[in-house]
Amino acid sequence: MIPFCSVLSLGDIPLSQPMNSNPHSSAKRKRGVALTASGLRRLNQAIQSAEATENEGKRFTAEELSQRCGISTSTLSRLWASRSGVDRRTLTLLFSAFKLDLLDGDLQQCPEDMEITPSQPWIESTSNSVSIPYPSGPVPLGSEYYIHRPEVDDRALQEVLQPGCVIRIKAPSGFGKTSLLLRLLHQAKQQGYYTVAIDLQQADIETLSQSHAFLRWFCVVLCRKLKCETSLDQYWDDLLGSKLSTTLYVREAILSGLDRPLVLVFNEVERVFEHPETARSLLPLLRSWHEEAQHDEVWKRLRLVVSYSTDAYLPLDINQSPFNVGLPLTLPPLTRAQVEALAQAYAVIWNEAVCDRLLDLLGGNPTLINLALYHLHQGMSADELLRSVASSEGIYRNHLQRLLAQINTNPQWVEQLQSLVCNDAMNSAGERPQIRLDPILAYKLEGLGLIQPTSNGWQLSCKLYQEYFQTYLFTP
Repeated sequence: MIPFCSVLSLGDIPLSQPMNSNPHSSAKRKRGVALTASGLRRLNQAIQSAEATENEGKRFTAEELSQRCGISTSTLSRLWASRSGVDRRTLTLLFSAFKLDLLDGDLQQCPEDMEITPSQPWIESTSNSVSIPYPSGPVPLGSEYYIHRPEVDDRALQEVLQPGCVIRIKAPSGFGKTSLLLRLLHQAKQQGYYTVAIDLQQADIETLSQSHAFLRWFCVVLCRKLKCETSLDQYWDDLLGSKLSTTLYVREAILSGLDRPLVLVFNEVERVFEHPETARSLLPLLRSWHEEAQHDEVWKRLRLVVSYSTDAYLPLDINQSPFNVGLPLTLPPLTRAQVEALAQAYAVIWNEAVCDRLLDLLGGNPTLINLALYHLHQGMSADELLRSVASSEGIYRNHLQRLLAQINTNPQWVEQLQSLVCNDAMNSAGERPQIRLDPILAYKLEGLGLIQPTSNGWQLSCKLYQEYFQTYLFTP
C-alpha cells in the first residue's frame, strides 16, 4: 500500500530551460522523493505562520508563493495534486523559502510508477491560491467542493420556475441546505427573477414569540430587501388582524408592483416551531398564498422555498400546514461515489478501506466528511485521523463537545438517548428493538443532526456519535 502523502509536483528542470512543445513528452519515468505526512505538515504550518506574520493572515496567492520560492505558478498549482515525485534539490529550495531545513524524516521514496514531471514555463495568474480554505459554512458558488446531487438539485432548479410553487427542503444541520439555496437563488437571478431570502436566525426571540410582531418584522424585511417604498402602515389594520394585513400588503404593495416573479426563501423555518402562536400564524399563511396562486395571477408571481432541519414536531393542524403541499426534497447523505469525488477535489489519495471506514463512521454527513478530507489534505495521516476520530483530541472535538454540552444541560434527554446509544442488542428476527422518543425531544435531536427516522423508529445518525457518547456520556 502506498503511504498517504500529498506529493509536491515540482519539476527538476531549471526555469530557464526551453520546454518541449509537448510537455508530456519530456516526462521521465524514474523514482523521486515525496514528502511524508509530517514533512507536509511542517511545510503547511510554516506557510500559515508566514501568512499570519507577513500577510495579515491572508492566504498567499500563487504569484506571491512563486516569487518567494522561484518556482513557476503552474508547478505550485500542482503542489498538493499528488501526481508526481520531485527531486530533493527542489524541495530544499521550497523549504528554505519558509526558513525550514529539509530533514530526512520529511522525505520518503516514491513508488516506481510515479513520474517526475518537468516544470512548466512561467504562467501568469491573478486569482489562484494554493491553500485550501477551511470548510465552514455554505459552499460558495462555483466551488469545486460542492457536490451536485441531481435527484435534489435538478428538481429544485426546475420546480422554482413553476408559477406559485412551494419547495420544501429538509435536512439536518450541516447537510448543505444553505449551499443549495445559494444555487437556487442564483438560478432565479439568472432567469431575471426577484429574490429575497429571509433567515429566521436573524429574528430576535422577542419578535419570534409574538406573532403580531413577527409578521410586521417579516413585512419590513421583505420591503427593504426589495427596496420598496410603500409604508406598511397603509395596509396594516388591527381590525383585519395581522395575517390578513400581511396578505394584503404582500399582494398589493409587493407582488402587484413586480413585473417579474419573486422567489421568496424562508431559511431555518424550524425556529418558529418553538413559538406555537407564531407558527400558527405564519405556516397557514404560507399555505394560503400557495392556494391563492391556483386561481390568482398576482399570487402566481410568488415562488416559495422553505428550508428546515426537522418536522418531527409541528404544533399545527395538518390541514393548515404548508408541509404537505408543494415539492418535498430531503437532502440525502453523500454516497461513496460523491465522497470519492470530494477526495479528488481535495487531492487526497486513500485506499478503499479508509473510504469505507469514514463512510461507516460519518454516515455520509457532508460537513464531517469535508472536515476529514481537509485534514488529510493538510498532511494528517489516515491512521491518525481514524484513531482519534471519536476522542476529545480528534478533529471533531469541538463539534462533539458542543453536542455533549447541550445534552448535559438537558438531563431529561440523557435517559432517552441511552436507549439509542446502547441499542446494540438484536431481537430474534435479527433486528434492533424499535426506539420511540418523545416528539419534542425527537424534534430537538433531529434538528441537531443527532438522530434520523427509520422504519424501525429512531436511530443515531452515525457511528461517530455512538462511539463518542458511549465513552463520554455513559461510561462510568
